[in-house]
Amino acid sequence: MSDTIVEERFSDLDYPGKKPPVNRGKKKPPVEINDWDAKPVYYKVNGEKREFFTISHLAKALGYSVQSIRAWEAMSLLPRSGIRGPRTVRPVAAGRSDKGKRLWTREQIEAILATAQKHRVLLNKEPPTPAFCADVARRFEELAG
Repeated sequence: MSDTIVEERFSDLDYPGKKPPVNRGKKKPPVEINDWDAKPVYYKVNGEKREFFTISHLAKALGYSVQSIRAWEAMSLLPRSGIRGPRTVRPVAAGRSDKGKRLWTREQIEAILATAQKHRVLLNKEPPTPAFCADVARRFEELAG
């Protein structure tokens, strides 16, 4: 039976709670691959406004969790970004650092993505290898130099 026939036959019935169901049958729009860069953060560096991305942007770009990215940094599988946001002015909660947020440039994230695709980190959802780490570190050095 098609949905329209079902709706016609049962249109006179009351719903539980006397409210019709909401959002049934509607599909979510597909998630775009490049939506990781939708909301960058901006900081002034030497008087010039520059675009940066946080760890959540990097995690979204790679398709992993923020905790995974932090773990990869701790295990030296992903080089540290080398850029931090400004220190916090207000007191922070116990156990938290007052250091600024980790920040990456667009070029750094694109380099990580290209290397992750090359080493199949994105495709197979496997953790990064030491070869991946070496390639990313080399690309970061190229970008810095």
